[in-house]
Amino acid sequence: MTQELIRTLAAHSLNNLRVLNQMAAELLDTAAERNLTRLDESLFLELFTPTASKPHRSKSQQPAKSL
Repeated sequence: MTQELIRTLAAHSLNNLRVLNQMAAELLDTAAERNLTRLDESLFLELFTPTASKPHRSKSQQPAKSL
């Protein structure tokens, strides 16, 4: 685990040890599945970056309200 990843985990856990443990466990589990020898921030970003589940519509694309 790189020093940058250790700092990133500490910062994102906000001193909550349960959150830190959960995030570290997920990183280690994924690394073991992929046979990775080094854990770095790229894996962290891949696992914990939120993805948009559905695109946001602008007001012009929203359906008109009926009365």
